[in-house]
Amino acid sequence: PSSTRKKIRMATEEASHSGPGEVVVKPLVLLSAVDHYNRCARDTRGRRVVGVLLGEHQVDGTTKAKSVQVTNSFAVPFEEDARNPTIWYVDHDFLENMAAMHRKVSAREKIVGFYSTGPKIREADFAIERLFRRYCP
Repeated sequence: PSSTRKKIRMATEEASHSGPGEVVVKPLVLLSAVDHYNRCARDTRGRRVVGVLLGEHQVDGTTKAKSVQVTNSFAVPFEEDARNPTIWYVDHDFLENMAAMHRKVSAREKIVGFYSTGPKIREADFAIERLFRRYCP
């Protein structure tokens, strides 16, 4: 289906701002993002979805190579003005509550980035990335 062809963009941020050397995304994360899109935006025109990526930053002890393991995700309520794409809304309370619940279940998983659906990167994606950067360790 066309929804599976939608590009899923991910932004990850390493504490040192140098970025990870490798990003490994588990299949469940991809399936969750596609499911989120199919439930919320599939039959709409131009609407997209945004979610949180959870996982771990890892450093190889011998090579010092940095990597990110993306092991889980959750959807976040997101709205965007169709006429002015610089106006958008992410439910911060929901995001913080869900992150707290995930920490109780798996303390090792941290917010490592976000995903959004759509055929291309939009102007607002850079502002969304800056917002999510605040939640990344």
